[in-house]
Amino acid sequence: MKLFKIVFFVCAAVFLSSSCKKEEATVTLPDLDAYLKTQSNLSTFNAAIEKANLSDFKSGPGPFSWLAPTNDAFTAAGITADSLNRMTQGAASYLVMYHILSSTTNPPTAVLTNEMIAQFSVSRSTQLGGTLAFMGQKGNDFFVNGAKITSGDNKLSNGVVHVINRVNTPPQLRGTVQTILQGSGQHNLFIALLNRASQWAQLSSGSFTVLAPTDAAITALGAPFNATTTINTIPVTDATRIVRFHMFSGARLFNNDFKDGFTPATMQGPGRSIRVSSNGAALAGPLNSTPVQFGGTLRDVLGTNGVVHSLSGVLLPGN
Repeated sequence: MKLFKIVFFVCAAVFLSSSCKKEEATVTLPDLDAYLKTQSNLSTFNAAIEKANLSDFKSGPGPFSWLAPTNDAFTAAGITADSLNRMTQGAASYLVMYHILSSTTNPPTAVLTNEMIAQFSVSRSTQLGGTLAFMGQKGNDFFVNGAKITSGDNKLSNGVVHVINRVNTPPQLRGTVQTILQGSGQHNLFIALLNRASQWAQLSSGSFTVLAPTDAAITALGAPFNATTTINTIPVTDATRIVRFHMFSGARLFNNDFKDGFTPATMQGPGRSIRVSSNGAALAGPLNSTPVQFGGTLRDVLGTNGVVHSLSGVLLPGN
């Protein structure tokens, strides 16, 4: 009798275990099309995919790795249902394809957030003709081009979705660092300083991160910094020391790369570093009595040859 009971319970356990495995096996993941229909906060992104006529990507075999901006992100970027309707299919496709990361494995696999763990942002090709996006980490959060992933690793039958809080603009639409600064309307004095220091021409190529004080920030320094005409009277060595303290060569640094304790060396030379505090929100040079905050309209603006951030103050390098 005891032997019978033992055999009975063993069989029951095996049966239950087998049943659980069968139930797990029958769980099916939605494809992107089905997933987006359940996400009201991604309706604008869904409309953009439809406008771009990318149905093969929505329900195709994949695997595809999507960066899905929220409706609020599209609104902040000035993209509405009406403006989407007025977009050409090509323009919508150009935008959406930049929000699909490319796999680096063979056979291809979905790009998960564990691939974004790095000390600094690392490049990754996208479906937009290999145009690069930059993935990085800060604390427990993950970013692409400085846009925060608010909900990551949402698995699909044909890939994965990472929800982001900003629309990432293809860098070709931004142009060079020069073009970004000229188009902001807030950096005329900084551009004048760059010209005075003979540093402006190089920003049409190469690779840079530029921390650009706004006109208001430079004006606050007083004469001769408060007008483009008087900036031309500043000694070239002084202008060079200041602007190169706001530049990094060969690096694309996004907001997630600025971390407390990080002291990036500037183009002013070896040992000429800024100090980072307030979880990356505040920067200072040797002569700054109070930290400088990011400000203005430019933050994590990726162009074809670098990244531009506005500053609400001027970093003071000292001698």
